[in-house]
Amino acid sequence: GAICWWSGGHSDSIDPDSYKEAKLSSFSSHSDIDDDDGGGTHHDSDPPPQDSQHSDSEEPSKEWDYIRVDGLSILPGLCCPHHDRIQSNGILRAHDFDDMMLRHPTEVGIGIDHNAAFLIDGDDYRVIYPEGDEALMVGSVMLPEEIFSEERKGVPGVWIKEVVMNGKMLSCRLCPREGKIGELLKVPVRVESSVRHMKVAALENPDDGPMRMSYPGFGARSLFGESGVGVGK
Repeated sequence: GAICWWSGGHSDSIDPDSYKEAKLSSFSSHSDIDDDDGGGTHHDSDPPPQDSQHSDSEEPSKEWDYIRVDGLSILPGLCCPHHDRIQSNGILRAHDFDDMMLRHPTEVGIGIDHNAAFLIDGDDYRVIYPEGDEALMVGSVMLPEEIFSEERKGVPGVWIKEVVMNGKMLSCRLCPREGKIGELLKVPVRVESSVRHMKVAALENPDDGPMRMSYPGFGARSLFGESGVGVGK
């Protein structure tokens, strides 16, 4: 749900494993790729979970691309959740997010590591993560150098990215642990939606079944009209 508050986000919505039918057919049969750092029930006899960040799995990478999706624009910026993770396409989200930023040069990028959160309270923000839990103290921030670790050998954090030098270079800096939200963000000069990608996502994963009504007590209609819009990333 991180993306929905921003102007847009770096999404895995064209990952076939995230489609409604795939989720329904595999329900309770396997963990979601973004929850395999400890989600679900673990028994002593179970093998240790494999971190999807590493490529030692024998399963081949799948062919799909990350896409830019629109958010509600409550906050100006392009948000990338799970910024330090590799998903089933075998591509590190941080690297693909860099390429996306160059295609959307007037937006500020906010890359949030898998085990981090970006908390906004009025005009203030804080970067938080589960300190004290060694299993979750895994992220891309190498301290004290404040450099990015592709292998997630650091602690969780948030990265701020901006395109500079007339669109030729990407600036990336570690977000301070706390501060004023106005010091980080700016209203973009231009926001370009990825209309073609959104049409592909809507065609391949249509909102045409019982998924939306399957949640107990859920009776609200979509704010986006009869057909609805799936915002799950």
